[in-house]
Amino acid sequence: MDPPSPWKTPKEVMRLHTMKKRKKALQERMKQPASTVSEEKVVEKQVDLDFSRILNGDKRRNPFSKSNSEQDNKKIKLDKPTPLEESSDKTLFQILKLPAKVPEKPSQDVDTEKLSTFSNLLQKFTADHTVKTPVGEPKYNHLAIDWALKTKLRVMSPKPFPWTSKLKASEEASGITGFVRCLDTTSSPTLDTSPKARFHQTCLYWQHPHLPWLNLFPRSSGKVAATNFMATNEEVKQALMTEWTESFRSLFQLLRARHCPYFYVCANSFTVLFRAAGVGAAEPSALIAPTTRGLRRAMKQEDVEFTMPLRPDKKRNTSDDGARNSSFDSCYETMEGTENKYCSGDEEDPDEFLSQMGLETEEIRRINHAQTRVTVAAESVVDAAAASLAAARGADAQALFNWLLNCRSLVAAAGPLAAVPPTLLAPTAFHGAALQSLKVRENTITCDSKKYYSIELRGPILPTALHSLLRLLRSSAAAQFSATFAHHAPTLAFSYAARVLAEESTKENEPNHFSKAFNKENLSDCGLSEDMLKLFCSPDPSLIQSIDSVKCNEDGTYTW
Repeated sequence: MDPPSPWKTPKEVMRLHTMKKRKKALQERMKQPASTVSEEKVVEKQVDLDFSRILNGDKRRNPFSKSNSEQDNKKIKLDKPTPLEESSDKTLFQILKLPAKVPEKPSQDVDTEKLSTFSNLLQKFTADHTVKTPVGEPKYNHLAIDWALKTKLRVMSPKPFPWTSKLKASEEASGITGFVRCLDTTSSPTLDTSPKARFHQTCLYWQHPHLPWLNLFPRSSGKVAATNFMATNEEVKQALMTEWTESFRSLFQLLRARHCPYFYVCANSFTVLFRAAGVGAAEPSALIAPTTRGLRRAMKQEDVEFTMPLRPDKKRNTSDDGARNSSFDSCYETMEGTENKYCSGDEEDPDEFLSQMGLETEEIRRINHAQTRVTVAAESVVDAAAASLAAARGADAQALFNWLLNCRSLVAAAGPLAAVPPTLLAPTAFHGAALQSLKVRENTITCDSKKYYSIELRGPILPTALHSLLRLLRSSAAAQFSATFAHHAPTLAFSYAARVLAEESTKENEPNHFSKAFNKENLSDCGLSEDMLKLFCSPDPSLIQSIDSVKCNEDGTYTW
């Protein structure tokens, strides 16, 4: 007879597993105390009772419900004072000599919402606080100055706009003539003064270069596309750059002569705002954003002094040192600070000092490298952010203009905008500029069974164009309207920086009405109307704000 096989079938394996499981459960049950066994019996008995009640048709009691006696006990416990309250009644109230109970009817002057948990204790201190009624939105008779470029503007009104139909020849001609000659068409005896002509005038702007097959605003350096064919043609590249240089020089000369209030230079990686003297500052100024450490270092190497007004106070760059550059992007300044720290006014080299302390050359080199790396990392934190904005004034703005003229990194070497110079945008004409118009689209929207008329404008919307358009809307039949904007993200920091610079100049120099009138008179030929020129030449920092939406009320005031 063959010996039994050592292998087991799956059924036998499962049978042995089940037996072991039952054996372990029996051993655990034998180890339990008697109280647990009695509890199990009580539970079994309760289950049998519930089962019998179900068979007899009785309603089964919810095991999670609380009896009335338990609820009464809970209420009694809540009514009793807590140990904290008892201790506070015996100690804090006796020390401070305050009433132990809050009056049943507090006076109207007491803000009951501001009373804390220890209301009995804090009643004396919170009695002076009154309930403040919510203040309505402030209303303004003028629109704030927002230096950020807009890419889209949408206006909605319950009344139809007066320029819904197609432009006539006379209306288009009057709008173009009024814009090119910087005329006020409302008081002109020969031009068409209809709302359509005035609306067309507010939608025009000057741009260079103009290439119809390329979208030059907004410029996106991260867009993935094939390289432009102009990048391989040296003659085309040279012709574009030569023409752009002449246009840029012409526009800056107009700014210096105060015949142009401002203009924008839109490159692939940054945007520059140039402002004439009297517009926000007593001298010409320039704002560039966003910047990187490499860009700031390149500006410093070309002796372009700048400040960074949006950085924290402890890291802000100031130009008070005169001959020294104000940028913190150089590691030399950090090393110089270390030198002053260790040498205590002596002219001893820090490396020499460390070597005298017994450190080897490799250790000193490693320390310098680590310090440089920490400095570079700290300076790169604000790169491509709003805090990286750089501001230049006076002669430094002229130096920035010279640097931009000779900067090779302004033109991309690859991509859809390869060999294309930066886009110049201005409200006044200049050499080589092309007259362009915003794209307008009209529509009707139904919301909550109410019909609204909508008009949408796309393109580079300049600050003066925004003011002119909203003033025209306020004086038209659709006086009650709301407008929303889409900003060009890199230019959002311009309004913040302009406000900070205006506050600093106001603190340094007291507001002078004579200088304001002088600036306004010098800019009388820049193409702006008298009311708008008065607003843009005002030194008041509160007039500069970044706004996302505007509402025009029935009384002609603005809220935002």
